[in-house]
Amino acid sequence: MALIWDIRCYVSEDGTDKIREWYDSQRRQVQSKFFSRLRTLSNSPLDNWGYPLSRSLHGDAVPLIEIRFEVGKIAYRPLGFRGPSQVYTLTFCATEKSDRFVPRNACTIALQRMKEIERDDKRSQRCWLPLE
Repeated sequence: MALIWDIRCYVSEDGTDKIREWYDSQRRQVQSKFFSRLRTLSNSPLDNWGYPLSRSLHGDAVPLIEIRFEVGKIAYRPLGFRGPSQVYTLTFCATEKSDRFVPRNACTIALQRMKEIERDDKRSQRCWLPLE
């Protein structure tokens, strides 16, 4: 079955998939929950992209969308953006504490990476996880 969404990941100038680097540094439970959430969203129509699975950010963070999940009382918030078409690109993985992103500049980093991808599409690549 073909996926509804093409999930992509930010690649740094030196060719490092920064989302995979983050993923590889996480505990097994975090990896499992992240995979599960991506698999669900990649197979979901846009109408199903909403709370509690994900949330569109507002203010200076538009057009970022956070993916939402918790493991061990830690709120994980991978950030990314949709488009063009049926593409969702992860740009930065943060956590949330007391309604604030950790690190505090997570949205700034995510938006900067989004602009890099918009200038050079080689700065993102298809997600390595088997989401089908």
